[in-house]
Parts: sequence; C-alpha cells; structure tokens
Amino acid sequence: MMTRAAVNNSLFVAGLLLQIGLLVLVCLRRLARRIPSFTLLLFFYPMRALVLFVLQRVIGHADFAVAYRELSLFGLLLQVVVAAEIGWRLWRVLRSSLRWGLVLVPVMAWVGAVAVWTALPERTPLPVDRLQMFCSFTMLLLCGFALAGRADWLLRRVVAGLGVFGAVDLIATAGKSFAALHRDAGSFAVWSYADAGGYLLVVIFWMVSLRGE
Repeated sequence: MMTRAAVNNSLFVAGLLLQIGLLVLVCLRRLARRIPSFTLLLFFYPMRALVLFVLQRVIGHADFAVAYRELSLFGLLLQVVVAAEIGWRLWRVLRSSLRWGLVLVPVMAWVGAVAVWTALPERTPLPVDRLQMFCSFTMLLLCGFALAGRADWLLRRVVAGLGVFGAVDLIATAGKSFAALHRDAGSFAVWSYADAGGYLLVVIFWMVSLRGE
C-alpha cells in the first residue's frame, strides 16, 4: 500500500508532466496568441509547483507559508485576468440580451462566494479563501455564458475546463472545511486529493480537446 508521501509525490510528478505537456501543446498549436492570459496561467501553475517544491526543502516553515500565500495570491490575480479576457471575448459574440447578464457576473459570483462562505462552519480551523471562491463562481458563470452563446470552440473548451474545475474546487473547499471542523484527517486528505485530481482531469481534457484546434 502506498504511503501518503508516495501518493503526494506521484501526484506532483504526474501533475507537473501533464501541465508541461499541455503548455507545450498550446505553444505548438500556436494557441498562445489567441488565449494569452490563459497560456500565462498554464505557465504559472507548474512553475509555482516547482518553486514551492524547492522552497519547502531549503527554507523554514514560516518563510514557506509566506511564499505560499504570495504565490497563491498571484495565481488568484491571474485567474481574474483570465476571467476578464474571457468576459471581453464573450461580450463581443453574445447577443445583446445576454451581454447585460454578463455584466452582472462579478456581482453574482461575489454573492455566491459570500453565500457559501456563510454556510460553512464558523469554527473550522481551516480559513476559507473567499477570493478563490469568487474566482471559482466566476468561471462557472462564464462557462454557462460560453455554452449559451456563440463562442468559438477554442473558447468553449477553455472555459468548460475552468468551469468544471471551479465546481470541483467549491465542493472540495466545503468538504475540507467540514473535515477540518471534525478533525477528520482521512476525509480532509480525500477532499484535497479530489481537488488536485480534478484539476489533472481538466488538464487531460484540455490536452485531448485542444489537439484538434
């Protein structure tokens, strides 16, 4: 039976290889110019994983926590940039009736994030990142608009993956929060793996679907 450390290492290696493979595919297919912010996000995620992997072994716990928070914040800002680019591209192709709904996406996403945050346990030792929930709700809503509108296939595939991962992240966040409240380490690990595994499945989806683009 594999130890948790072995599972973590296997997920790290598999995730790193898959993400680098996706980035290479995007570059070879010359999709970077069509989705620049998304390509930047794809570059950032494996780089962040590598940096954190190295820092974890060379600096103290407190310094590592600071580096982790700063890189996470930068990743969230990149997600906002990606959402803004997707929103602009959708604005250009959606019908006028849907455009006004698109304007309300940030408001609806924030209301959703606050609603979920309010519903989660108050005493959980795991702090919940409302900005991450906001980004997840934003991607879910943009996915709905992309599927309902006249977005091209490339944009639909990109947003579909982001929307699915947004849903997985929201569910996993709730699961981890309740597991932390009840001090259930096993359940917390399962939800953490579900979050990481969900993203890897989305990466595989992108690799398969973008090959023919």
